[in-house]
Amino acid sequence: MPSSARIPVLILTGYLGAGKTTVLNRFLAASGARIGVIINDFGDVNVDAALVAGQVDEPVSVAGGCLCCISDPEQLDDAFKKLTRPDLRLDAIVIEGSGVAEPPALLRLVMDSRVPKIRFGGLIEVVDAAHIPQAEAAGWDLEQHVRAAAVVLLTKTDLVTDPGARNSLEARIQRANPHAMIIEAPHGNFDPALFVDASDDDELEFGQLALWNPGETLGESQADHDHARHHHVHHQSVTVEHEGPVDPVALSEFALDPPETVYRVKAIVDVVTASGARRFAVHSVAGYVTVDAMARAQEEPAASSLVAIGLELDHADLQARLEAFCLPSTTPPASASQLRRLTRFRT
Repeated sequence: MPSSARIPVLILTGYLGAGKTTVLNRFLAASGARIGVIINDFGDVNVDAALVAGQVDEPVSVAGGCLCCISDPEQLDDAFKKLTRPDLRLDAIVIEGSGVAEPPALLRLVMDSRVPKIRFGGLIEVVDAAHIPQAEAAGWDLEQHVRAAAVVLLTKTDLVTDPGARNSLEARIQRANPHAMIIEAPHGNFDPALFVDASDDDELEFGQLALWNPGETLGESQADHDHARHHHVHHQSVTVEHEGPVDPVALSEFALDPPETVYRVKAIVDVVTASGARRFAVHSVAGYVTVDAMARAQEEPAASSLVAIGLELDHADLQARLEAFCLPSTTPPASASQLRRLTRFRT
């Protein structure tokens, strides 16, 4: 990723036994990206850290119990500072929350972080589809835990033989969080490219944004891949390259409220202002938007690149919508209020 880019932080939550560690290991092995991990350690022996050892680039354990209950939030920021060192060249950071962590509180800790080199990358709730009654009998609250999720990964769906039970579960999730993307992930299988990009280079050449995807090569054995592809859909993407600026208002509205099948939007765009063209990196994860200013040579011609990533995309519709943001190079400068519609997401 670009050295100036902020590192996305993904939050992985789910009740004990739901399959978080299996999902995490799958993600680490299959993403093709450099991943840092922050793991809740409830005991003297960090079992989860042992399971991911050898796959993770830089593990960090946060002591003190549940992340959302730590007495000093600075502790989490200390972990972020360690993992955002430029020499690590991480593509993403994953927080594996404890089985009792409340997702909204975890999300708030990340959103309120004072570490400038990170951005929120999405909250993923892991739900064991086969053992919902047992989890709820033990005090777990489905609605509360999926309410803050950008994605709900349903594990052990191969054990659910009653279609009615599966439909009922999905209906409950959708009622609690209509914006959550529900993905089946039996055996922890899913497409990591939906969540994170892998880049081998320190600097991403402008115009190569469309290549900033690991694609469908998931780094798994052929047998695993043959099994997995029958249970989940690979990510899809729609890309628009434009030799000119974009409309900051239209782009900000799209990023804030993307189509329900779009999980991520990423863009490097130029906006014409009264003082000249300005370049921004825009990221949207399930409607959570971040914007960063990028360096740009004033004599450089305006150019923009936009990508929408999700599942079962309407390619023609998305292509048309992304192209509608594109303006001719001769477009009048955006007003200060129009520019603020986009830059308000800078933090």
